[in-house]
Amino acid sequence: MRRLPMAMIVFAGVLSAFVYAWAQQRLSGLPRATAIPELLISLPRFAQVLMAGGDRYLAANLAGFRVLVADTSRMSAEDYAVQGKLQRDIAWFNPAHEDNYYIAAAILPWNGQLDAAQYVLRRSSEARTFDWYPLFQYGFLFYHFRKDPATGAQWLLQAVPRVKTQQDEWALQNVAALWIEKGYQTANAAGMVEAMAADSPPGAFRHYLQVRARRLRDLATLQNAVTLFRERHGRGVETLQDLVSSGLLAELPKDPLGYGFGLDASGWPMLNATPSSTK
Repeated sequence: MRRLPMAMIVFAGVLSAFVYAWAQQRLSGLPRATAIPELLISLPRFAQVLMAGGDRYLAANLAGFRVLVADTSRMSAEDYAVQGKLQRDIAWFNPAHEDNYYIAAAILPWNGQLDAAQYVLRRSSEARTFDWYPLFQYGFLFYHFRKDPATGAQWLLQAVPRVKTQQDEWALQNVAALWIEKGYQTANAAGMVEAMAADSPPGAFRHYLQVRARRLRDLATLQNAVTLFRERHGRGVETLQDLVSSGLLAELPKDPLGYGFGLDASGWPMLNATPSSTK
C-alpha cells in the first residue's frame, strides 16, 4: 500500500483542524442544554476521515470511542439522534465493526433511532458473512418494531446457513416458524413450515416442524369453517363447538402440542398461547 506524502498528511491535518474549528464556531450558538459532551458535534464523514489521516478504519474507531464513552443514563432524544448519526458513519467507514452493531442493536431502536439501527445491522450483515447474529437482530427489528413478523422470519432464515452448530440452526428455524405463523395467512404459513421441515435433516427437529405445520393446517380448517358459518348464519360462532353442532366439522382437531385452539376477541380461531383444552 502506498504511503501518503508527508506534505499531504500535514495539509490534511491543517484542513481537519480548520473544519473542526469552523464546526465548533457554527454550532456554539445553537441551544444544546441537554446534549452531553461526548456527543456535542457530529462532523461530516469526509472531515472525520481527514482527522484520522485518511484512514477510514481509524475514523470508525474514533467515532466508536465517542459512542462507547457516552453516558446513556443522561442522554436525551437529541443525544440519541447524534449517536444514531455517528453509528451510521461507523457502519459506512467500516461495516464489519463488531462493537458498532452490538451497540446499535442494544440501544438505538429502543430510543427512537430504528432507521439508524437497521442501517447499521444491514451493513454489518453484508460485511460479516461469517456472523449470523446481525441478521438475527435485523430480523428482530422487523418483528418487534415494524410489526412485520413475516419479513423478520425471512431474515432469520437467511442467517441459518451461517450458524456453526446444529442447536443454533434449529433455534433459528424454530423462531422463524413461530414468526411465520404470526405473519402469513394460516395456509401459506403451514406450507412454509412444511418446506422448512423438508429441508431439515431426519430426526426430532424435522418431526417438530411437521407437527407445527399440521396444527397450522388444522387451524386453517377451523378458520375456513368459521367463514362458512358466518356466511350461512349471519353471525359468528360463540365457541368452536358450534362448528360441530352445525355440521360443518365432524369433530374438532386435537392440537398435538397440547395448547389447543381457541377464539380471539373477534371470534376468529387462533392457536392458544398456553396449554388448555379446546373450546
